[in-house]
Amino acid sequence: MLKEIYDAVMSTLERAFGLLAGRRLWLVWGVTVALGLSLFISFPRISFFLGTDSQIVNFWPVLERQAANPLATVGDQYKDHALHDAKLAFRLTLPLTLKVLHIDWRGLLAIQFGLGVLMLFLVGKIAMDLFRDRIVALASVFGVSSIYAGKAAFLQLGGMGDAFAFAFLTVAVAFRHPAVIFPAVIAACFTDERAVIVSPLLVIYWAMRDSDGSRPDWFNLQTITVATAILVAGAIRLVLMFGFGLHIPIGAGNDVGFGVLPINLPNLQYELPHVLAGLWLWPLVACILLVRNRWWFSLLAILGVTGAIVAASFMVLDVDRSLAYTLPLVYVSMAVAAWARLGLKDLRGIAILAFLVSFASPVNSLFGGVSNRYSEGNLMPIEIVRFYKYSNAR
Repeated sequence: MLKEIYDAVMSTLERAFGLLAGRRLWLVWGVTVALGLSLFISFPRISFFLGTDSQIVNFWPVLERQAANPLATVGDQYKDHALHDAKLAFRLTLPLTLKVLHIDWRGLLAIQFGLGVLMLFLVGKIAMDLFRDRIVALASVFGVSSIYAGKAAFLQLGGMGDAFAFAFLTVAVAFRHPAVIFPAVIAACFTDERAVIVSPLLVIYWAMRDSDGSRPDWFNLQTITVATAILVAGAIRLVLMFGFGLHIPIGAGNDVGFGVLPINLPNLQYELPHVLAGLWLWPLVACILLVRNRWWFSLLAILGVTGAIVAASFMVLDVDRSLAYTLPLVYVSMAVAAWARLGLKDLRGIAILAFLVSFASPVNSLFGGVSNRYSEGNLMPIEIVRFYKYSNAR
C-alpha cells in the first residue's frame, strides 16, 4: 500500500510539473509559482519596516557606516573583543555597492530581492544545462526555493548579506565565461567568509561539468578562473590586513570559536539534515556514484570542503545560516549525476522527491515562533497578524 501511495504522489507531482513545463514561458511560470508557494510558507517579517518589532536584528546602520568609510573597523577598539562591526571588516561587497551606486539600505534590499528571483531562474538554468529536462529543472527550482538558501533573499530583511553570497556563487556555476565567474567569486568571498570556504566546490563543479566521462577535467578555463579568483581574494585580504589594518577578532568573544561547540553540537542531528532537507538526496546519490566509479580524489575533495564549512558553522552561534553555505554542494552533486548519465526516470525521481521532502520540512516554525532573529519568517497569515500587532504598538 505504501508503495502505491508513494507512486501516486510522485506521478501526480510529475504531471503537475509537466503542465508547467509545457507552457511557453515555462521557467517564468515555474519560478513564479515556486516563489509564491515559498513565501506563503515562509513569509518575511514585514513588521521590520515599522521599526517597532524588537525581535528582528537590524545591521543596516553598520553597513551604512562601512559605506561611508570602508576602513571604519580599523583601530585598537576592534582588536580585543568580538564586536559585530569588527566581524564585518572584510565583508565589503555590500557597503561598496551602497557607496558606488549611491543608494541607501532600501535600494540594496531591493537588489537583494531581485537577486533572490534571479537565483531561482539560474537554478533552473543549471539543471536544464546539465540534464536537458524541463521537469527536472522545475523540480530543482521548487526544491531550492523550499530551503533557507533559496529563501534568504526574502527573509533576511536586516542586512545580513547571505542572499548576495548565495546568488554570486550560483552565478559562478550558471555561466561559463571567465568574465562572469571571476567577479562573481570575488564578490562572494567579500560578502562573507563562509563563501571563501565553499568556493573550492565551484572548482569541483567545473571539473565534473567538463569531464570527458572517464575523469574530471581539473585544468579547464573555468576551474582555473575559480581558483585564480580565490587566490586573488586571498591576496586582497592580506593587503587589507597588513596594509590597512583590517582585522577580525576570531575567538576573542564568546560567540566564535571552539568555545561554542558544546552549545551547538547537541543540535547537529537537527541542523545538518534540515539545512538542505530533501536536497541531501543529490549529495547522497553523488557519493554513491563516485564510490562505484572509484573517483576517490573527487569524493575526498567534496567531503573535505563540505566538512570544512560544516565545522566552521558549528563554531559560530548562527549555525543554520552558516550551514546554508553548503548550497554549492547541491550543484556539484547534480554535475556528478549528469556525468554518470543517470536515466531520466531516476533524475526526475530524485528532483521531485527532494522537493517534496524539503517542502514537508519548512525552515521556519509555521505558527509564529522566534528561534532565529536573522533568517526566519512564518506562514503568511501569521506574519500579517504580527504586522497588524506592531503597526498598532504605542
